[in-house]
Amino acid sequence: MTDREVRRSSRVIVAEFVATVGEGNKFTKLDLNRAIPFYAQNDRRMRELRESGWVIDNYKVNPSLAPDEDLVREIGVQIDLGERPPKPARGAKRRRILERDGHVCAICGAPAGKPFPDAPSRRAVLTIGHLIPIARGGTDDDNNLRTVCQRCGDESRDNTLDPPTTDFVLTRARNIRSRKERKRLFAWMVACRKSPDDAELVFLDWRRLPHSEQVRVMQESGKEALAGD
Repeated sequence: MTDREVRRSSRVIVAEFVATVGEGNKFTKLDLNRAIPFYAQNDRRMRELRESGWVIDNYKVNPSLAPDEDLVREIGVQIDLGERPPKPARGAKRRRILERDGHVCAICGAPAGKPFPDAPSRRAVLTIGHLIPIARGGTDDDNNLRTVCQRCGDESRDNTLDPPTTDFVLTRARNIRSRKERKRLFAWMVACRKSPDDAELVFLDWRRLPHSEQVRVMQESGKEALAGD
């Protein structure tokens, strides 16, 4: 048996366990490892199920969960029952999507390997995600793929809305009356990322302060901003 076959088999076995837990139910890492004691990377295989449309929350995206808990929100392509999983973007396709998107997250604009502005201890790891998940009828065509960082990929799993239409976005863009704002929007589109202005950068730093210091800075800033009103 090849390494590739072993990896595929372990993912199916993890899928079988998660399916037995059932949608809407929780399980712990200990439950998972007790059920499948013969594989050392059960957590990794479980994360790989996202590529097949499985939605499994952890405490990072669902604050109601304990650090060792997971919640089965949605069972996607049932590879445990023999359904064929989608082929993840690899090789030439992966490079093509990354280059097309400028090697930055298409959602938050985080560049590959750079720290997040609001979480400098974490660096962005880029992967390829689907605009419309495979489990909801999406395809592996380039138009349905985008570059996402690991954080936005986790958060977007809860998004059940399809992408907006072209006409909807064009109408909203044309409704921006300020020429300055329209030029700024165009610059973001050309760069494939949103460049934060000074106020946004200060806000991100402010969010990293302890709560008591946030209140102090907010009060002082409010006095200066509202002076003369």
